[in-house]
Amino acid sequence: MLMSRWGKSFEPQIREHFLKDKMPDDGTWIFVGSMGDTFCEGMPDEWILKLLNFIKNCKANNKFLLQTKNPNRFPDFIGELEIIKDKIIVGTTLETTWGTPWSSAPPTDSRVGHLIRMKQRGFKTFLSLEPIADFDFTTMKRWINKIQPEAIEIGKENYTHFITPPPDEKIVALVTWLNEQGYTTILKENLDYLYPSLDRTKTETET
Repeated sequence: MLMSRWGKSFEPQIREHFLKDKMPDDGTWIFVGSMGDTFCEGMPDEWILKLLNFIKNCKANNKFLLQTKNPNRFPDFIGELEIIKDKIIVGTTLETTWGTPWSSAPPTDSRVGHLIRMKQRGFKTFLSLEPIADFDFTTMKRWINKIQPEAIEIGKENYTHFITPPPDEKIVALVTWLNEQGYTTILKENLDYLYPSLDRTKTETET
């Protein structure tokens, strides 16, 4: 529906014909702007309002995932978001607990703060740890427990080489902890090779 990317080479676009699409009405999540960022700094307010209005009037039994690296803009639309609170899940990307010099997105701790405040207002939340960079384990656990996401997606860097990934053992430890805490965890295909280690960890825990 709305398209943009973080970076200088891409300009925001709106594809209004998607606003006329019939939704599946099957209870699934609909990822809004999966190839872009609906709430990036360059996205005009009027385009975002068109999208939120579409969600408000949609009769389908679906949840709309509003995933962004810039949840700092959520307060600008809090009135409209409150109206559709039962229809949406608000999410952000956390590549690490430290700085992200490869990205022009807001600092990670700022993203966390805004998502925590949305959770405190009763919104359902989501986290994408993709592309996952090395992180401080204690800080990541504290942030996740405050955000209480409906699901957490984890994936490695696919097409670029800007970040230093965590060691596999650290990812396995994080996923194991998430599962122990009862969080829904989604591993992207580029982490499929970790499943044997996760199965082994599960077995060791059970015994």
